[in-house]
Amino acid sequence: MKKHSFFRLLRDIKDYSYEGLTLQRRLFVFFLLFLVTVMLGLLLILFSTGIFRVGLDESQMFMQSELNRIADGVERNFGVVSLQGVSLAKRLTSEIERNLQENDLSPSSLQDSPHSLESVLDDCLDILNAALINDKTSAAFVVLNATINPELERAESSRSGLFLRNMLPDAAFGSLSSLRYLRGPASLARARNIFLSPQWQMEFTVAPDDFFDLTMEAANNSEAELSQLYLWNPKAKLSEGASVGMLLTLPLIAGDGTVLGVCGFEVSDMLFKMQYTPNNTTFARVFSILAPFEQNMIDASKALMAGSHTVISAGIDGFLEVSADKKGFYHFTSEQNVINSGLYQQVNLYPKDGVHNEQGWALGVVIPWQDLSVYITSMNVRIVLLLITLLAASALIALFLSRKYIKPVVNVIGKIRDKTYTDYEKTYIQEIDDLMFFLAEQEKHTALTHSTSDSSQGSFTLYEAFVENIETLSPAERLVFNLYMDGYTAKEIADKLFLSINTIKTHNKRIYMKLNVSSRKELLVYVNMMKERDSDLFS
Repeated sequence: MKKHSFFRLLRDIKDYSYEGLTLQRRLFVFFLLFLVTVMLGLLLILFSTGIFRVGLDESQMFMQSELNRIADGVERNFGVVSLQGVSLAKRLTSEIERNLQENDLSPSSLQDSPHSLESVLDDCLDILNAALINDKTSAAFVVLNATINPELERAESSRSGLFLRNMLPDAAFGSLSSLRYLRGPASLARARNIFLSPQWQMEFTVAPDDFFDLTMEAANNSEAELSQLYLWNPKAKLSEGASVGMLLTLPLIAGDGTVLGVCGFEVSDMLFKMQYTPNNTTFARVFSILAPFEQNMIDASKALMAGSHTVISAGIDGFLEVSADKKGFYHFTSEQNVINSGLYQQVNLYPKDGVHNEQGWALGVVIPWQDLSVYITSMNVRIVLLLITLLAASALIALFLSRKYIKPVVNVIGKIRDKTYTDYEKTYIQEIDDLMFFLAEQEKHTALTHSTSDSSQGSFTLYEAFVENIETLSPAERLVFNLYMDGYTAKEIADKLFLSINTIKTHNKRIYMKLNVSSRKELLVYVNMMKERDSDLFS
């Protein structure tokens, strides 16, 4: 029953489509079908050419470009800082050995000579000051493996040294006013008019497995060259209240093999943000991350990040699991199941034969997954809206064209219906103009034919009445009429019948009245018609 009703519905729709649509609507529907077909073909082409991957491809291109730019900058600048660190270590070691030699001390006796530490640090301060003339580091430091007061309770974790910070890390150091003195004897800073930092302390506090301990241990347990011993310490902080950053540390190895301490540079988180923030014109919350990397895990707790403060401050911490998706992006999933998406690559901060070469580093350009999804969706929505707008505009044009195209046809149909062929203006459409010309000529011919026919019909009717009225004539009148038929004139009839002309005129008036004619000329017309009919009858 349902199947029967369905087919009936289809039949009704078909009947309506064939019988219920006007010519203009039919043409409009045909236009729409054509447009829909074109749009479907266009969509097929767009799908096959990957146009709906534009947002995805643009995102990948943007992130890959930013990743390449930042990764090149990190490897280049960190490589330069590493070379500067090697040079700094050599100069400091040479200066310390010279000072010890002048004071008749050996490198191994530095720990037992706390009274000589201030003199040693005084010589090192000028070297650190000169080392900050660059725009790739924010601070320089030296930490000696000795303490000024070995009798203190915490002497084992206290180390003498110097720590100078450039407060304008994005520009090369140009004046003492931008320097801050964070570690070392205060007298040395006052002698050079260097401002003490609010976080100033006399000595460094060291701990197991920190930058000092790891560098000293590597130097004591390896015979590698100095250029193979430098270490990048991830997100280290020298003391409470101090800013965080990556520390480049190198050992100070004397000629006799004694490790005098460590030195190096700091790349602060502020400097990292200034130099390695991604372009945020496409994605407002994009950021870069440089962190230790091992077995598809990024340690965000030891990372430096640059970019969107709202994302970084949202708690990207701990380990991030890196996994690839089918679209060419990587997902960085935190322990709290927060997902960020982007691209990453491993960066090389050490020489191939470096002692710490096994320490992996990764640089990523990342955005929140929701931002990427919204961007890709918005790009596809723009394309769809553009296609819908194009279809709507095309439909309006089709409606206009269908009306304009059908209007002459409708006008012609109206004139054909009203039979007003002659009142017609040319459309300059050959077929329509030819048709209307033909119909107009046909109308003229028909009108002429009808006119002739009507005239003949009228004449024939009057003739029959004329013949019938002949029977109403009196014998005298009939005799006169017969003579008229024989071709006699009124005078000849008067002579032949021996009647006066006035009598003949009287008979004529009565004959004209009875035969319904107005003159002798009209009478002779009917007479001639009678003769013609008689001749046709007997022929």
